[in-house]
Amino acid sequence: METTFTTLKREIVIRTAPERVWKALTVPEERNRWETRSCLIELKVGGAIELDYGWGVSYRGTITELVEPCRMVIADDENELTIWTLEPHAEGTLVGIEYSGLWSGDLGIMLMENMAYGTYRFMTNMKSVLESSQDIRSTFWKSWIGVNHISYEGSQTKGVKVVQVIEGTPAEGVLQAGDIITHLNMTGVQSYDELEEKITSMEPLEVLKIQYLRSGAVEVAQLVTVPFGQRQEQVQPSAE
Repeated sequence: METTFTTLKREIVIRTAPERVWKALTVPEERNRWETRSCLIELKVGGAIELDYGWGVSYRGTITELVEPCRMVIADDENELTIWTLEPHAEGTLVGIEYSGLWSGDLGIMLMENMAYGTYRFMTNMKSVLESSQDIRSTFWKSWIGVNHISYEGSQTKGVKVVQVIEGTPAEGVLQAGDIITHLNMTGVQSYDELEEKITSMEPLEVLKIQYLRSGAVEVAQLVTVPFGQRQEQVQPSAE
């Protein structure tokens, strides 16, 4: 039976008061410090929210519920919800986000895990900005090899299952859909987040040794990372 998910949640504790986190979440200039390149927030029920992340990625929604400074619910054009909650915590504020949606099949679950990972990275940056005034977005999404993937757990193996290989990337002709990646540079990987964190935090043009299973057999390959989102023909070789 195909697994289906209808909600996605992430939480983080930030060592500051809920009122300060609320400001970071709802004041455009403050939100640009940790998440967006530009944004519009009409802070009222029925108000519009427009978030521009750069890289051609954006979001538009309408506020449907607002309880300051602890809850904001936003609906997009398909009536899928984003729910932010802020709760007092012994160490500051427990920040939660929940998405509603419908994710099933390898491609759907890949999109869900990608959303979860990206969301938590920005929440980590919110924590960094509010606790130490450090914007760490420059360390995010530096490199890739061109695979879309999902967490995988079999009867004897945990790892990451390749769902798609992007044309023109280092993975093309090496990895293929169905491969189970178990190690990167001799270190085990057991989830989407682990693989994504390791690869996207690497510098471009680093050598990456990948161990994977194909039809039950162990295979090893070496790939060279490229700048995130780029194809190999876009990467200029360094001058000798």
